[in-house]
Order: sequence, then C-alpha cells, then structure tokens
Amino acid sequence: MDYAVKARERADRYVFDIIPENAGQRKVTAHGSVINSVRNPGSQTFLAKEHAMGVVLAPMRGLRASLGSDRITRYDAPVGCLVINPAGVDSSLAWSETRKNLVIAIPPDTLSELALQEFDLGNVELRPPAFGTVDPIALGIAQRISVELTGKATPNELFLDSLVTQFSTHLLHTYASHMKQLPSPRGGLSAKSARRIEEYLREHFTEKVHVAELAAVAGISPNHFIVRFAKTFGMPPHRYLINLRLDFAERMLIEGEIPIAEIAYLTGFSDQSHLATTMKRYRGRTPTELRFE
Repeated sequence: MDYAVKARERADRYVFDIIPENAGQRKVTAHGSVINSVRNPGSQTFLAKEHAMGVVLAPMRGLRASLGSDRITRYDAPVGCLVINPAGVDSSLAWSETRKNLVIAIPPDTLSELALQEFDLGNVELRPPAFGTVDPIALGIAQRISVELTGKATPNELFLDSLVTQFSTHLLHTYASHMKQLPSPRGGLSAKSARRIEEYLREHFTEKVHVAELAAVAGISPNHFIVRFAKTFGMPPHRYLINLRLDFAERMLIEGEIPIAEIAYLTGFSDQSHLATTMKRYRGRTPTELRFE
C-alpha cells in the first residue's frame, strides 16, 4: 500500500479511532468528520492529528483539562462552550458526569486549502480560546449537525459537509492567527510531477482525495503543494477534481443511457442532489437540463 493511500485512510478514520464507536452517530464528509458524542464519566489523553473541536451540548461541571502542557485547568462548561485542539497539540480531559458534545475534526490541509481559496492566506494556526469560552455561532452550527446526525432519516452528507465548511470558515475568521500571505513560489510543479498528478487524479477522481496524498505523489511538501498546483493548472486541487467529475458526468448524461442517480454515484458525488447542485454552480445547468436540452 503506497503512502498516498495510507494517508487517505488515516485521515478518514482518525476521528473515529479516538472516540468509541458506541459514543454516538458519526459521519465522514469531504471536508471533515463529525460525531454526536454522548460519553459516560471517564478520561482521555491524545495527540491530535487533525484539528479537533468540541462544542458542549449539555452543561457539565468540574471538567479537568490540559492543552499543550502539563498544567491542569478545572472549569465548568456551559452549553455552547467551544474547545479547540489544534493538530499536533496533545491534550487531556477528565469528566465526572455524562458528557454530551458535538465533535468536528478537520484535516490541517483542508483548513489550509479553505484559507487559501477564500482568503488567499496560508500558514494557518488556530488560537484556542480559554477553557469555558462560549461561542454562540459554533453552537448554532453544532446543533444543526447534531439534529441531522440523530434524525430518523439517513444523514445527508452534502448538507453535513456544507455545515463543516461553514464551521471551518468561522474558525478562520475567529480563531486563526499568524495568517500570512503565502510566498509566491518560484514556479509551479515540474513537468514530471504535473504528469504524475494528472495521471493520479484521472485514476482516482471519483474517490475522496486529500491534499497530503497529492503532495506525496508530486514529491513535495503539503505546505507548498496547493500554491504550486494552482500555478501549474490555473485552479486549486478541489476545483480541478470537480471539473474531472463534472466532465465525466456530462459525457454520461449526453449518452442518455444511465439514470442520473447512478451517474452521481459513478462520478464520486454523494447523491443526485449533490451532483445537481454542483453542476448548476459550476456549469450553469442541472443534469436534467443537460440530458433533455
């Protein structure tokens, strides 16, 4: 198994590994992972591999926590309390009563790509708020995610992914520091790296592809990959991937033999609605309009 595949699998399952399966409903989306977590009294210690955020859904008293040091802080957590555990920072937490919170995990490369795409900024560092800080905006998003996860219907991945992206944008606006303009690269990808990336994406464009694995294929640091990719291909990686999916979907739609729902599945979209929304946004028409025009 090559590095790129291993990187993708680690990212997909990480948040599930640190929280027991019986803790609550969970879902992986294109831009992160979410868990509606309900846990009995206990404790945990871990080193975050992704940015891990917890939003308290029911008040708790007497939490004992540390973040990035051996110093233990005791505090009460009201509803809406936000805890941010940046990637690469170790933490500990102990609680003496049932803990109900919504956990959102975001890969660092995903947050960096969003910062570059939306704000033309990079080198993102999250600045955790003091323990006990209430964030009404984070709470509102977390409650909507919780409702979607715990409803009777199967959670809509596209809807959850949009909420994860909204949450990520809020993090960048409110808790990011040292966001510096990325230095202009001396050039894009080498011809060899560009060719390898093109071949890899054409083989895997229907799958969930992470920046870390693309950087590994190109043989450069993930911190510089997005800028170099955009300089080479004229767009960020996620947009290039969307174009490949939509091109393939359009060819099948024009042929007219495969149902639209199946085309959505074959081209890497979560469902027909996801395909329709994306095609309308980037191509100006829906699958139905294209098929019957």
